[in-house]
Amino acid sequence: NPLRLCAEVGKRLGPEDIVIGDEGDFVATAAYVLKLRWPQLWMDPGPLGTLGVGPGYALAAKLTRPEARVWIIYGDGSFGLHGLEFEALVRQQIPVVAVIGNDAAWMQIRRGQVQLFGQERAVATSLSHVRYDKVVEALGGFGAYVETVADLGPALDAAMASGKPACVNVKIATSDFRKTALSV
Repeated sequence: NPLRLCAEVGKRLGPEDIVIGDEGDFVATAAYVLKLRWPQLWMDPGPLGTLGVGPGYALAAKLTRPEARVWIIYGDGSFGLHGLEFEALVRQQIPVVAVIGNDAAWMQIRRGQVQLFGQERAVATSLSHVRYDKVVEALGGFGAYVETVADLGPALDAAMASGKPACVNVKIATSDFRKTALSV
């Protein structure tokens, strides 16, 4: 459940943490659910902003505030387009924690297509549950794949403790939380 995932991340946010939203339906959910308090920061490219800003924003945030823990909240589509940017984080030894809400869809677009045209006419919005955590591991970072609620907390804790650029790839179900948000 996307809301449960956000709650688990929220429990782990420290007082100086920086959270970066890298676009997608799950990220929009996180923007509503995560309650940050100064000096915590939320950074994103704005409504319907550019995909792929996460690693660059994270690198800049960590270099600006090295004592802060930096999180990147991803939709699976966004990570799929720009996940190899983790190579720069690994090469420069910039420890960040990426959390992917993996619903195997471009859900922000898919939801509107299904509402307007029906399931059978939703075009180019289905993905698969790609193991993006394995991509980050192959680059030299930490990766964890989560399919059950029981594994979520330990995976987030292990990512934070790894001291490496980390990816926690969480298989989530679709949600009606944002069903009135329409992007086609």
